[in-house]
Amino acid sequence: MPGFFRPTKHLKRKVHPVPSVHHSGSNGAIGSQSHPYPGQSPQNKSSWTEAPRSSAAQETLRMEQLQESTANLDLQQVPSVCPINLLQQRDVPRVDPTAPEPGLSTHLRKLNCCSDVFQCTLVNIPHTLALLKQVKLPLGLIFQPFKDSREPPLLITDVPPRCTTCQTYINPFITFIDQQHWKCNTCFSLNDVPGNFLYDPMTGSNCNPHSRPELQHAALEFMVPLEYQAGRPRPVTYLFVFDVSYNAVETGYLGIVCKTLLENIDRLPGDSRTRIGFITFDSTVNFYHLHSSLSRPRMMVVADVDDIFIPSEDKLLVNLQQSRQLVVSLLEEFPVAFRETQKRQCAFGPALQAAQKLLKYCGGRVSAFLTQLPNVGCGSLQPREDPGDSTLGAKHLAPAIDFYKVLALELCGQQTGVDLFLLSQRYTDLASVACLPRYTCGYVYYYPAFHHIHSSALVEKLQQEFQHHLTRSIGYEGLLRIRYTQGLMLETYYGNSFLQTTQMLSLPCVCPQAEFAFLMMIDGAVTDSSFVVFQSSLLYTSCQAVDRSVRLCLAYTRDELMRVLIEALVAYRVSTCSPKQSAFTIPHSLQQLPLYVLALLKQPAFQTDAAMSLDERVFTMSQLMIQPLTLVLRMVYPDLYKIDDYLNSESADNISLERGKETVKRPALVQLMAENLTLQGAFLIDCGNVLYIWVGRHCSTSFLDGVLGVTSYTSLPGTLTLLPILQNPASKLIQALLGSLRKERLYHAPCFIIKDDSTSRSVFIKRLVDDRTETAMSYYEFLLHLKERVCK
Repeated sequence: MPGFFRPTKHLKRKVHPVPSVHHSGSNGAIGSQSHPYPGQSPQNKSSWTEAPRSSAAQETLRMEQLQESTANLDLQQVPSVCPINLLQQRDVPRVDPTAPEPGLSTHLRKLNCCSDVFQCTLVNIPHTLALLKQVKLPLGLIFQPFKDSREPPLLITDVPPRCTTCQTYINPFITFIDQQHWKCNTCFSLNDVPGNFLYDPMTGSNCNPHSRPELQHAALEFMVPLEYQAGRPRPVTYLFVFDVSYNAVETGYLGIVCKTLLENIDRLPGDSRTRIGFITFDSTVNFYHLHSSLSRPRMMVVADVDDIFIPSEDKLLVNLQQSRQLVVSLLEEFPVAFRETQKRQCAFGPALQAAQKLLKYCGGRVSAFLTQLPNVGCGSLQPREDPGDSTLGAKHLAPAIDFYKVLALELCGQQTGVDLFLLSQRYTDLASVACLPRYTCGYVYYYPAFHHIHSSALVEKLQQEFQHHLTRSIGYEGLLRIRYTQGLMLETYYGNSFLQTTQMLSLPCVCPQAEFAFLMMIDGAVTDSSFVVFQSSLLYTSCQAVDRSVRLCLAYTRDELMRVLIEALVAYRVSTCSPKQSAFTIPHSLQQLPLYVLALLKQPAFQTDAAMSLDERVFTMSQLMIQPLTLVLRMVYPDLYKIDDYLNSESADNISLERGKETVKRPALVQLMAENLTLQGAFLIDCGNVLYIWVGRHCSTSFLDGVLGVTSYTSLPGTLTLLPILQNPASKLIQALLGSLRKERLYHAPCFIIKDDSTSRSVFIKRLVDDRTETAMSYYEFLLHLKERVCK
């Protein structure tokens, strides 16, 4: 399967380990949680003991021990469990609901997946089915894989080791038997520890496996390798299916939808390969020829709705960039093209069959609009609504026919998602047509009694929701898998998706708001651990991509940078040096090449451990590709200036003279190393697309007053998002300098002021490329690494 909506795979943990995997060219997320059994104390993961399921006598003893352990508790002293008499205390304070936290030690709780992303309904898991039934609470999981949580996934380069038996990813709750073996906390199988898992490439020596990020973080994200893919990621494809019957024209929805689509046509998630197509229907099904070779769109009508014929796919699904003008023309024509229609029939089923055939080999995203009960061809429905019948049951609430469910499963199988916009004045049998989004991970948008004049609130609702539908981040071709400790079983699931296997959901389209619930059951199997772990993994394809990072993967791009650099250095060495010479030489013309390669590897767009959204990463990549080289170099290796001394060395006369020539003399450049920062100074770093001014805690009062407009360092906010414009020579000089730096840039570069002791300090420090970071070498270390590779 192709890639996803963010570029890597990540693991999330809860008190039930749950991994989530993402697709290549895409992102992956693995989350896990761990929950103790009742009556047992949380233990460190390295000292977990095996606890086979108890017999009836053992269970009785365990319950007695549990009762003893809680007998002396004073519930009045525990606010979270203090009993409340609702009849006497009706005015219960309103507080924000919080997810239940499992009864783990502080250390283990930190290793659990963030509860706003992954949570369990029980904080302790019963040992037996009988005890679970006695509790009378569901053992359920709720998982929102793309939620923007307070715990962003850690991006890593490599795929974490997996259990060879059950494929569970290694996680903070596994047990190391020795340096060569680890015990899976899901199926309890023993696995070999990969050799590279114990090797730290930064130090060149073995490391403690518990220091690995896979064992320190609940959520990981990584680009998956080729073996996860069924083929090259397919282009993002959008297909819009519009109802143009008489009833639809009367509602006036088409003009609103087309206007919104026109306003957001350039915001659709995708890349240069993105494709788009349109189908309209009334008593017939209409296709639109939009190939870029045409001067205007052409409509093709299929009157035989009982045997839908699909013209050439290349003519109907076209490249959005190449056929953009034709698409715009068609959207401008739609609102008036059917204004005089008298056709009251609705061939919704045949139109969807056409969509399924059109997307059979490419998959995609269908946005379908319906304004009345389908009444022509396959999928025709009869009114079932009976206002006098108060016994609503299967004949009202369940699908009237299987057509839409069967079609939805076919669409799901070809990785096509359907979102349904229902704008109806009358009964439309939503119970039947809602099968489309239900089994394809789509959504229903419902606007009862919609009219473009008489329901202004619904008009605004349609505009806002359709715009969000068009522009929101989304992942494609997703597979959500859940794994759990032996002794449990998945009973059922809830959410718009299709259960492809007993543990895996198929998600043709998945957005940040998508949430899934799983109802678990205890199957009576022997349990070999004091904890239950759940792990979820999401494999999906990103809808945005850039060059090699999308065609292959981010890790491959990084490897390619190193390969090209090393091959260049080796070639020079072979041609000019003795093979036995130990010196690491490089031509003058290439002396900055290693520095820029290291800086590029540290650039956020190419850092696999950077906590940034996919959109941000892709935008940064696009800036690197489209901006002038001088600005690209500045984005990769920023310019650092000491500006407090600069003020002292310039006079007001020089300021006005230089500004009159539209040039400003710039301070001398400072090497990008933290040791060059002084607490008495102020420094400006130009990162191409953003500027930062770092202010030391002992910075001179003249700079603070003249440039920042404050009397002391303590009165300066932690982070300023706007540099004040003051009427004094110092402020004018800095403003002139910033204006000079910003000249001829495609994007405005905002300037942020950061204090040395503020929480934003790391934003500035991480731009100091020459220094070592937690995940990357310093420039000197990088040169030593290159020498080992080149001077073998």
